[in-house]
Amino acid sequence: MIRFVAPLSGMFIFALASGYLTTLIPLRINATDGNDFLAGLMGTAYYLGLLAGSFRSESIVCRVGHIRSFACFMALLCATVLSLALSENTTSWLVLRFLNGMAVAGIFVVVESWLLCESDSANRGRVLSFYMVSLYGANAIGQLFVGFLDSSSLMPFILIGILLSLSIFPPAMTRIPTPEIEEASTLGFRKLFELTPSGVLGCFAGGLVLGGLYSMLPIYLADLSGSDDHTVALFLAITMIGGMALQFPVGYLSDMIDRRKMLILVALAGCAICFALILSSHESWLYYPALFLFGGATFTLYPLAISHGCDHMHPDDIVAGTQGLLLAYSLGACIGPIFASLFMSHIPEGLMLYFITVMGVTGLFFLIRMAYRPAIYTSEEQHFIPVPRTTPIVAQIDPRSDAEEFLESEDTAKPAS
Repeated sequence: MIRFVAPLSGMFIFALASGYLTTLIPLRINATDGNDFLAGLMGTAYYLGLLAGSFRSESIVCRVGHIRSFACFMALLCATVLSLALSENTTSWLVLRFLNGMAVAGIFVVVESWLLCESDSANRGRVLSFYMVSLYGANAIGQLFVGFLDSSSLMPFILIGILLSLSIFPPAMTRIPTPEIEEASTLGFRKLFELTPSGVLGCFAGGLVLGGLYSMLPIYLADLSGSDDHTVALFLAITMIGGMALQFPVGYLSDMIDRRKMLILVALAGCAICFALILSSHESWLYYPALFLFGGATFTLYPLAISHGCDHMHPDDIVAGTQGLLLAYSLGACIGPIFASLFMSHIPEGLMLYFITVMGVTGLFFLIRMAYRPAIYTSEEQHFIPVPRTTPIVAQIDPRSDAEEFLESEDTAKPAS
């Protein structure tokens, strides 16, 4: 595992800064402008950049190598983040947030393709686990920076720029040959939808939920706590830790029962928790476990949907299929912030009602689908794998995507005739 230290260390430092920035942007908008719709637009611009960069960065990595690509994308991200502090113009911020997203997508492509090319079928599951802990753990820790510096000043952007600059050190100081990125199989989006409409719509719903969560939840919590940034940071950290901690128990249960039942249970549990958050006081100690469970319900919706989609795919199509499901998630994440901001602007407790609407409709959809499509036997299901929502490259790190090894093992198991 030593050869993975450099990319994972760089990713950890980057994720600290990224987690801080993700919360800082809506809090700054809330403090200076107070326009919920503008915060939603900023989230949409970022996710559009992330989507565009996810499918356009591989050629750069193939041309100049992983280490130089990492440095270039990080330099672009650092420059655009610092530029946010130099302008208050809305149009400039939208363009800069779009470029932020493209740069972040390039960083994910570099790290994920690096891990992919240095891993094999024997250790890919562990590599993916370390990657998720580095990414989501650092994002949760990054929330704790919120409140130590005035969000309306330049200092938070300077600190983020310092962290982004430091993240270049681990990959840049490592001498590793440049791996090659291989093209995956192709599976058209239309064919994918015909194969697993539930998987596509489930991933789309996951994007709607998490796009709204990352863009608008900091503002909702700031309004709830009277703009106390320290409290907002703690609430967000608990939410993200819950999302990471509950991946494995929820996934274990989904391997034992019909995956759609688990999706319905998670969606309905998410609705119930949102109602509990509306009715409870944030000063009560019960608010903390409620946010922990809220994170678990919202963050597990996408990996459950993608696992359900993989249950209907041939192993050869899993890489291309999961890339298509990521596209469905990304489309949801692009429009989620706008819808969430509209709910917040026009309805009391609008954000929680937005989550209740999306998860309620998702749970109802899966409930109806169960009447039309028989369950897959547990022995025919793919195992649940927690998958980060980053770029198409991560689909190839997914242990379920080892189609060639899977088929070879099947052939080996057959008795000689």
